[in-house]
Amino acid sequence: MSNSYKPHVDLSFDMIRQFIKSSVPPCEAITDTPTHYESVAINGDQKHLFAYVVAHEHVVTLGFNTEIPEKDLKQLVPETLIKMMNEHRRIEIRNAHVDDLRKDIQDAIEQLLYYYNEKGWTK
Repeated sequence: MSNSYKPHVDLSFDMIRQFIKSSVPPCEAITDTPTHYESVAINGDQKHLFAYVVAHEHVVTLGFNTEIPEKDLKQLVPETLIKMMNEHRRIEIRNAHVDDLRKDIQDAIEQLLYYYNEKGWTK
């Protein structure tokens, strides 16, 4: 099987990882490997998934917290990303498609961080 997707997957993963890393602090990274980055918000004994990105062979998966009510999520995350989400709030990004989504992903991360701060989910 061809590995022609790998450079696109790696670049997409690195870009999304940097956007999620911008939430640390106040969020905390709980996984940081060459193929998986995940951050959570921890406040006292409460722990809330913030976002994660995983590099697979042909796609990158971006995921968000499933605890956020649907009505709130639709206000926080651009419609382009909402339409791409499955029921687990995962988005599969193929090839260089992430270039088209760069601004939407960055906006979603910024809005989610604001939401987490407002909810008191961060320290």
